Amino acid sequence: MLVRRPGLVTFSAFMLFIGAGFQLVFALSEFFNAAWLAGTTYGTFGGNLWLWGILDVIFAVVLFYAGYDLLSGGGFGFIVGVSLATLSAIRWFFYIPAAPILSLAVIAIDILILYGLTSSADYFRGSGSARDY
Repeated sequence: MLVRRPGLVTFSAFMLFIGAGFQLVFALSEFFNAAWLAGTTYGTFGGNLWLWGILDVIFAVVLFYAGYDLLSGGGFGFIVGVSLATLSAIRWFFYIPAAPILSLAVIAIDILILYGLTSSADYFRGSGSARDY
């Protein structure tokens, strides 16, 4: 028996894709503002901004895979989606002084992902059968 995927799970998967896009854009910004490229230090990061860029690229890849897994009905996407959305919201909270609008937008997306996944948690407790749309 095929189980219909809840709309909030689909919404959360696409929000994970959007969150991955934000992370990639910000990673590019961090790479271009890094001290080894620009020759100056950036804010309070002490010239190690390229490390945040690498972290953001890895974060974006994991977010993209979690969104893909949610669309294919996997429980891995649920666990990773909830975990990374929580960690992302906490991480972006510290960026509010440096980039307030972008930080608040990403935190809002993370909250929407958490709501969508946790309100449809029953979908992931199924018997493991294949899932449809």
